[in-house]
Amino acid sequence: MQVFDFTDGVQGKKLADIRIAHGLHGWLVNKDGSVYKVELANAPQGWAWHSGADHGFKPEDEITAEQFGVGAICFCIGEVYTMWHAGHPEAESEWQWTVIGTTDWNREACKKGILKSTFLRNEVN
Repeated sequence: MQVFDFTDGVQGKKLADIRIAHGLHGWLVNKDGSVYKVELANAPQGWAWHSGADHGFKPEDEITAEQFGVGAICFCIGEVYTMWHAGHPEAESEWQWTVIGTTDWNREACKKGILKSTFLRNEVN
């Protein structure tokens, strides 16, 4: 899987080739007891922000932007096919891209409009 720099909010230079991600973490963030959905603002079809990714279940299996020395990374996890889409029987496909940022990058990306967060609910204790 090719990993690219996404620090500027667009796919930048290729950073590395690594094993494909086996797991993607969610897009919900808990901040001070409030839950927010975080997503890429104005994202092209197939692009999504995730809070993390990994190759397995051990801490060393995590895939982070810090590993590559950048604020954010992006990578493609593959092409997904649908057998039926909008009334058309022919198969259509979409490439699935993931963006993962450091905590600092995520905050700044929200301020710059690269990411947007939407309040969902307060956590119930």
